[in-house]
Amino acid sequence: MYRDKLPLNDALHLESIGEITILDPSNSTGHHPQSQMWKNNYSALRSKFRHVDTSKFLHFVRASYLIEIPISETEWDFVYGIQNIDIQSKTKDNIEYIYVLINPGYPDLVKIGMTEHTVEGRVRSINKTGTVNEWTPKFALPVSKGNALRIEQLVHKCFSDKRVTSNLGNEREFFQIDPLTAFDKVREIGAIFQIGNPIIY
Repeated sequence: MYRDKLPLNDALHLESIGEITILDPSNSTGHHPQSQMWKNNYSALRSKFRHVDTSKFLHFVRASYLIEIPISETEWDFVYGIQNIDIQSKTKDNIEYIYVLINPGYPDLVKIGMTEHTVEGRVRSINKTGTVNEWTPKFALPVSKGNALRIEQLVHKCFSDKRVTSNLGNEREFFQIDPLTAFDKVREIGAIFQIGNPIIY
């Protein structure tokens, strides 16, 4: 991806008026007073888009500016600028997830479900319902919007003989299989709709 070089002073001005966000993906300590904030910006976006391969991340978020920070006459640090309008576009909920949850209180079961938002948010919602032992995510597959429910239903159908029903006969999202077997099937069925890498917690 081609990036425009942006002088540091211009970048700082655009950042101050809310036009761009500056990211520092390096592992160095940084040579600018705002380096830690730029590293935090990068970490926050990486957390939001964990499904995107690290090598493709700056391209994915459309980091269109390369910003040079002079260290000496012959050395520079490089940080990147993203127009905030691009960040707002990327952070819309255009991704859904199929997830596999585990629970220490039910070591023989997994919960296979889907969410149109974040897996972490869905798990918090599930655990608010008064569970004795909390569910935790083990795997998740990011898929294109509008396809998670269909994938979930197909996965449930494949494991219908492993499904655990309530004492009243109601079907639930619980299955008596190991987590890796569950996720292998999720990946197999969801491959055509997959966006980025699977998430392993």
